[in-house]
Amino acid sequence: MRITVRRTWAVVGALLLLPLSTVAAQAGSADPLSADQVAKMSPERQAEVLAPLRAAAEAVAKVGGSTRSDVYTQVALGTDYRSVKVYLTDVSAGADFLADVRRTAPRVDTGLIDVVAGKKTRKQLDAEITALTSRRDLPFDIALAGPSVDGGTIDLMVDDPAAARAYFATPSVAKDREEASATPLRITESTGAAPLSRENDSAPFYAAAALGPSYGGRSQCTSGIPAISTWDGRQWLVTAGHCYNVGDHVYAVGGNYVGQVKFKRPEIDSLFIETPTYRYTWDGVDAAGYVRYLNGVRNVAVNDFTCQLGYNSKVVCNIRTVYAGNATWPIDGYTIRGSYGVPHYGGIVGRGGDSGGPVITINDPDSRQLNGIISYGTGCNAAKECSGGVAWVDVWSIFNNFAIKLNPS
Repeated sequence: MRITVRRTWAVVGALLLLPLSTVAAQAGSADPLSADQVAKMSPERQAEVLAPLRAAAEAVAKVGGSTRSDVYTQVALGTDYRSVKVYLTDVSAGADFLADVRRTAPRVDTGLIDVVAGKKTRKQLDAEITALTSRRDLPFDIALAGPSVDGGTIDLMVDDPAAARAYFATPSVAKDREEASATPLRITESTGAAPLSRENDSAPFYAAAALGPSYGGRSQCTSGIPAISTWDGRQWLVTAGHCYNVGDHVYAVGGNYVGQVKFKRPEIDSLFIETPTYRYTWDGVDAAGYVRYLNGVRNVAVNDFTCQLGYNSKVVCNIRTVYAGNATWPIDGYTIRGSYGVPHYGGIVGRGGDSGGPVITINDPDSRQLNGIISYGTGCNAAKECSGGVAWVDVWSIFNNFAIKLNPS
């Protein structure tokens, strides 16, 4: 079932509101376009042609994710690249849905939107996929899972399709899925999958990513602060000053180009790589890690507990602050001032290559507060594993010296 919306007057109204470039794009050829044709366009031309569709799709997604999540399945650009398809489990709700879109984004041309029948809501599909991927007793690994655009199937990319099919054909599993009206599965083989991780971060760059080159499986240094200048808007990735020199080109351990070192402040053991950034940090105890938002900054107090996220150590917590802002240590002939903490329960608190990585406070389950960047370790052995303590340059020292803030603020 489909709701067909008359477009003539909607388009006329939109023409009065849209920018001239968008109007020109809509007023041009109305012939359908193929994906190949769109792919061959320059990015600028794509932006012109797809602008009204993208605006409509974004508004649809906002409504579908909020006021009408009860019927919303998915949104897609039409395969003709002249329309937008919104999949709803109840197409009779289409008129009300489009009214919500108009209220949310009055400038959007809702005449471009076709309402198409969906099988299940996005919330229902998300719950099913989560139930599948969170299981730890499966005789196969799921590399990727996602629903078809109409919600009629769930696609599973797995390492062993035969094992997956046999598992879902097991009488007890099949019965449970039938009773739950589970969405049909489409199983394909994963031909090789790896997480995009802090080993090979890409723009916009985050804190706690591995900066190359790599020595013996360890990164040379770790990214520390995704920043932006308060005076000219240039974006920076901050790491320890002893890691590189001005003019050096820096790469992630995995090979992605990060950017060039433009400034260095050896008195605070900090340097500044010009590159796009965003205020997240890599976290987690494995190489892949996950990301957490940086919700703010502060300098720590004595007896406070912090964590350090240097790439080679991953996550080390229960670092008890002994000196707050008044510790000093030597780096390349300079006396660096900052804070110092010890591992409260002993053990390795830092490793070579952690330098530049963030010292953070976990003040929220889903975000982190930045305290500074790692500079120095004590009690280190020949392998540069340090059990005495770790020192860091306080975040406000860096912010005030180089006039930066978290990007975006």
